[in-house]
Amino acid sequence: MDIVDKNNTESDLSVLVQSDKLQLLYRQSFPAIFVSLFNAALLAAILWPAQDHQLLLIWFSIFLVSSTLRLFLFNRYYKAAPQAQEVLSWEKPYFITLMLSSLIWGLGCVLIMPTDSPLHQAVIFYFLIGMSGGAISVYSAHRAMTLATIAAVLLPVTIYFLFSGEFIFAAMAIGAISFFISTIRATSVLGFAMHNNFLMTHQLEISKVKADKLARIDELTGLYNRRAFYEYGKVLANNSQRNKDELAMIIMDLDNFKTINDSFGHAAGDAALKQIGQILLKRLRKSDVFARIGGEEFGMLLPLTSLNVAAQLAEELRQAIENEVVSYEDQSFSITASFGVTSGICDIDAIVRQADLAMYKSKAAGRNAVVCDK
Repeated sequence: MDIVDKNNTESDLSVLVQSDKLQLLYRQSFPAIFVSLFNAALLAAILWPAQDHQLLLIWFSIFLVSSTLRLFLFNRYYKAAPQAQEVLSWEKPYFITLMLSSLIWGLGCVLIMPTDSPLHQAVIFYFLIGMSGGAISVYSAHRAMTLATIAAVLLPVTIYFLFSGEFIFAAMAIGAISFFISTIRATSVLGFAMHNNFLMTHQLEISKVKADKLARIDELTGLYNRRAFYEYGKVLANNSQRNKDELAMIIMDLDNFKTINDSFGHAAGDAALKQIGQILLKRLRKSDVFARIGGEEFGMLLPLTSLNVAAQLAEELRQAIENEVVSYEDQSFSITASFGVTSGICDIDAIVRQADLAMYKSKAAGRNAVVCDK
């Protein structure tokens, strides 16, 4: 893998991991909206005897509006059902609505705090610490959002307590700062572990896809191998039988290949196989299944193709191979191939046998020829 491919792979993985984190945020934080709304109502009820009713109602109404906005966002998100990179476009609105709700908690609690009731001030602090602790578990998939949420919730009251002039509240503020510092460390460890978990999942998926691909690709020519040829060939043959569509097959065997290996060396023979593979890649359709099915034997399955069309293609391939000059180091040589062509509506084993018989007839007739057999 070159540097560009490696960078592209890492970039794609980063996008997938980020998308996974955001999807997890949307799943985890939906119930948190209702929990937060319930806590806001409970806090307003607790403060009701000690604070101006209108002020509490205004604060709760604003919080209710922000919660409604978040629910509206979640509703749109679930209806859109974005996947992979599409999810990233939902990150900004999520962050904006989250920060709005968090600031209503943080700044709002300073505004509704009864100045003459230390007990109610302590209750508010208790609620904010609880909300901050909940943020760690709910938003842990995204460390930056977790820290931003906790800062928005705790920072206003922490500053208020620090400058209150009361020792007990200053101590509580110091405790809040200590809590936030410990949160930075905790979210770092948790976020790193979660990031690696998502990353490993995608790396394993990519490795599996690559392993499956390698198990079906002939390393020398880049074509399918024998296993893949029969796997995909069975699918084409079954479709042909089910739909009564004609399926053509070409088997090609390089002539006197052992002589080439003996005369020029196996490395030169490998160079010839590679060039033959390139000829097939350039001239066959994407819908065709073609593979190196033996040492110097190649098979081609052509769906929805008549015998005449397949024979014409085989002749074109025969001429292209005959005219190809194989060069390896300071050596060069030519090569020819014998072709067997057939078509019909039958299973994969039957059509391979028919094409194989036609190919052997080509060998028997003097090689470097195309023989059809239906």
